[in-house]
Amino acid sequence: MDSSLDSVLILFPIFPIILIMHLHTFVNAFQIRKSILSKELDPRWLKYMPGWQEIPNNIQASRELYKNLFEAPIVFIIFCLCAYVTNNVTVLNLALAWIYVLLRLWHYFVRMTNPKISKRRIPFQYSLFVTFILWVDLFIFLLK
Repeated sequence: MDSSLDSVLILFPIFPIILIMHLHTFVNAFQIRKSILSKELDPRWLKYMPGWQEIPNNIQASRELYKNLFEAPIVFIIFCLCAYVTNNVTVLNLALAWIYVLLRLWHYFVRMTNPKISKRRIPFQYSLFVTFILWVDLFIFLLK
C-alpha cells in the first residue's frame, strides 16, 4: 500500500507516550515524598538507595512502572521515527499507532491501580503484538 498520508501524522502518537513518562516522574516523586514524610522511608535512601532500607511496596511498584515506561515504548517511538523518515505512513500503521497508545494508557492505569500481573497482562501483550505488526509492515515497505 502506498503512503498517501502526511508523514508528520505518525509523530503525534509519540506525544501521549512521552507525556505519560513525564507525568509518572511527578507521580513517583510525590509517592517518595509522601513515604519520607510519613517516616516509611528514610530520606537518606534517596542519596544512596541502600539495601538496608526496606522499600514500601507502592514505591517499588512505582519505580518498576517508571522503568517499564522506558522499555517497550522506546521500540514504538523508534518505529514512529523510522516511519516518518521513510515516509511510510498509511491508514493502517497510523491506526495501529493510536491503538498502541490506547493500550499503553490502559496498561499504565491498570498498573497504577492494581499491580497484579494478571490484570495488566492483556494490554501489555496486545501492545507488544501491535508493535510487532508495525515493524513487520515497515520491514515489508523497506523491501519494496
